[in-house]
Amino acid sequence: MKPTFIALLTLGLWLPLSGAEKGKPPKRVLFVGNSYTHALRQVMPSLLRAESQRTTVEFITPGGTQLIKHLNTPRTVNTILNGKWDMVIFQEQSQTPACPGPLQNLFLKGIRGLHTVTDKTGSRVMLFNTWGYLGGDKRNFKDDTYAKMQKRLNHGYGTAAKELDVELAPVGGAFGEVKKINHQLWSQLYARDGSHPSRTGAYLAAIVIYARIFDAAPEKISFNGGLNASTATKLRAGAAKALKSGSPAPRKDR
Repeated sequence: MKPTFIALLTLGLWLPLSGAEKGKPPKRVLFVGNSYTHALRQVMPSLLRAESQRTTVEFITPGGTQLIKHLNTPRTVNTILNGKWDMVIFQEQSQTPACPGPLQNLFLKGIRGLHTVTDKTGSRVMLFNTWGYLGGDKRNFKDDTYAKMQKRLNHGYGTAAKELDVELAPVGGAFGEVKKINHQLWSQLYARDGSHPSRTGAYLAAIVIYARIFDAAPEKISFNGGLNASTATKLRAGAAKALKSGSPAPRKDR
């Protein structure tokens, strides 16, 4: 006997809806990373409230932690599996994706494993593509510069995003675009150590990630994050250029 139209509709009602359904803004977002992501704990919720987004964000951000360690940490894995997240955003330790060879392979092993875990839940996955150090990674590359390190980071994150077919938030690219707009402002994106983000850098990171999550135009965001209007406008312009530069856009089929 052929199933009736009503029966087919009934079956359809029992099909689970993915938490990553693109038609609706995400209600629950988990950030997994280290101190770079930890810097967004205040600005990201403030940005969401200012833009009238009813999205809850939570963070797992122990300092200096690599994604491979998160993969091997039951708390992280269980939080991903049981949190009913619409999106999970991953950020790797600052040098690891930019060091070809064993370290970059470790990054790929970590993100592949975490992607496998997250994919079981139907959540969207995004990579938080970080920025190069103010003076480059001279610990691993004697003659390094910001530009060289940024190029390697972009390659590392871009390779992973392409392989796993996931979204990419080009925060590092936005740092580079701000450098073109105003070199002094670019230097102000960093804390004194030339690595971690200042409040200004954290604002820029939040704008890029927000715009990628919600497929929003940075120029239309009104939230200034406590910065003066001129500075915030320049940062949003840098974010917009980075988002238009060819990095993977949000997937529409998840």
